[in-house]
Amino acid sequence: MELYTILEEIKREKKTIFYLGVGTLAGLKEPDGSLLPKNYHQYPPFIQSLKNSHADVSLSILLIDPQQENPPYMVRDKGLLPKEIYDNNFIDNSSSDVYTSPDKTVSLYTFRKEVSTEPYQNDNDNCLNITEHLRDLNAYAIANDVLFIYHDFTGRNNRLLAEYFDEEIKEHLDHIIYGLGLREDVGCYFDLTDVCSYHPVYRTPRGTLKLFNVYNYIINDKLSLMLNSPMFASTNTEIVNSHMQKLLLLIRHDLNNGILQALRSVFRLIIGEEVNGIENQYEYFSPKKRDFCLNLYRNKDYCDLYNFLLTEYGKKIDVVAYIKNLDLTGREILEFITLGDDPFKWHDNVTHFI
Repeated sequence: MELYTILEEIKREKKTIFYLGVGTLAGLKEPDGSLLPKNYHQYPPFIQSLKNSHADVSLSILLIDPQQENPPYMVRDKGLLPKEIYDNNFIDNSSSDVYTSPDKTVSLYTFRKEVSTEPYQNDNDNCLNITEHLRDLNAYAIANDVLFIYHDFTGRNNRLLAEYFDEEIKEHLDHIIYGLGLREDVGCYFDLTDVCSYHPVYRTPRGTLKLFNVYNYIINDKLSLMLNSPMFASTNTEIVNSHMQKLLLLIRHDLNNGILQALRSVFRLIIGEEVNGIENQYEYFSPKKRDFCLNLYRNKDYCDLYNFLLTEYGKKIDVVAYIKNLDLTGREILEFITLGDDPFKWHDNVTHFI
């Protein structure tokens, strides 16, 4: 109830940007008590840049951490002041507090409880599942054209949550971002000043902010439109090129550590071998697609399952063909990689493409 009330207040503010950080305790300070920009989880440099570049936009920040310092580091660092609360029933001060900038364009909320989301395993009964809260925030951001950025700094893989919501967000992946750093699994600390922690930004005639997000083109099968994006201006060349190169590395990692494993397991089932643990291999699919895969597996429709996986994973590999200017689809690349009767040698073919 407390978190719901906070989120309702944030929605009433109708800010242009909403940033939600999980695990944002300022735990890696310098000897003088300062935070380097690369470790500034409470106010990532990219979001600071957005605010500084568009001075008239307004920003809401929600920090979630049971150990969040009181007040949060950025309160003093950015000169925020306690916000007057008109409704005495608004927030239980034992778990939350609210601050604002003198010009009232930045609001900061804190929520001091442990949270989790649906795609992850969590056996802590005291942990609040915020999956439906996030689903509601996604709907709010879609309806109001809000730029919504989420990052979990607790060590959980942000990509798992991002892909969980991809099918629901779909056409709005240019203003709803789950996971800074292109969804790379980076653990608790990574360099927030790295170029891949930034996104090229485009301001629409209506004043809303849109970001270049390569996953927007991948998920919506519109890679051919990427070059026509207003974010492909010369000033964004470094960021865009860095995103493309990082994406190739991430896809290569996924191929070697996930995609080929999933395809290999089904291939072995097709040729009559026994395989254990296959039900745990579709964690990055949306719930609907994961259930579809599991139904095919349980019904022993292994050929259909293999074909479905080639198509689904192929969509992720399409961007490789696009970046490297190959006259192939992602599925065709996968078919080349998985040639041969020994699935344990498929890794050797990956280097031919990435």
